[in-house]
Amino acid sequence: MKNFTYFGNSAYCYSNSTAMLLASIGERIAPSLIEVVGGVGIGSYALPGTNISFLSGYSGLPDKAISRALKTLGFEFKEEAKENPDNPPFEEIKTILETSPVVFGPLDMGYLTYDPDHEHHYEVDHFVLVYDIKGSEAFLHDPAGFPNVSIPLDKLALAWKAEKIQYKEGYYRYWTLPKRTSNPTEEEVYKQSIKNFQDIYLTGEKYAKLKNRVIDYDAIILMAENIDKGLLKPFGIGMLTGFIFPLGARRASDFSDFFRSHNQELSEIKTNQSRLLGTCHTQAVAGNWKEVVKGLKEFAELEKQFKRILLETK
Repeated sequence: MKNFTYFGNSAYCYSNSTAMLLASIGERIAPSLIEVVGGVGIGSYALPGTNISFLSGYSGLPDKAISRALKTLGFEFKEEAKENPDNPPFEEIKTILETSPVVFGPLDMGYLTYDPDHEHHYEVDHFVLVYDIKGSEAFLHDPAGFPNVSIPLDKLALAWKAEKIQYKEGYYRYWTLPKRTSNPTEEEVYKQSIKNFQDIYLTGEKYAKLKNRVIDYDAIILMAENIDKGLLKPFGIGMLTGFIFPLGARRASDFSDFFRSHNQELSEIKTNQSRLLGTCHTQAVAGNWKEVVKGLKEFAELEKQFKRILLETK
């Protein structure tokens, strides 16, 4: 089945921010490629305390994905995080900005006051590209649809501290000063990405066992069963239709494109997964939850097949 490539807006905040950072040194790399090689869309996990599951890997988190994608694509870069939550390094950033823009993240979107809906986005993670600081104001490109906006440094500090973003490691993490050190071929990027994807799956299994978490096929089936039992609250329904289904469909489509020249079987699985998630979104908006459950169970079977084939790939 042919995958028709999708272009348009999506919640690709870390990959769009990374693409903007690379564009600052003349490197034009599609956010869709960064999103795929970063590996966030590999696997699934059930979110504790809710009845939903995210269609991304338990060990494939966005901050690690930025570094993973940059290394895979042949770049060196500066990555930094701080241990002290009470001292945001804005003076350090001002010095760096004389040479390079800086990707900030994860941020807590609830403090990004230029977003008219920011008060509804507390505890939602995000990434942006900061390109200037003047006085007490930072200037940045926010890939959620806000180019060339500004924010007071005290508000940005609260967002960047990201106290309620569970996966963060340290405080005030940033990436900057990219430099190309190699020019990997498409085949080399593919082979390294396969190794990365395998590691994401296997590391996720190890983490899940240690912390007693539900992941991958089981996480998708659990969400389908929760929907079938009518356990989703308005928050969960909003997450499905506003984030999980459309983002998952976009990611699966981009994975299909990535695999097309290397593994037709994996490419077709991702095409089918993308179409299933598009159908799930349509049916969820219409309130046809039996069809959503059916689609998710089909999606889960394809996920099991995809994981098996990927882990067997040399």
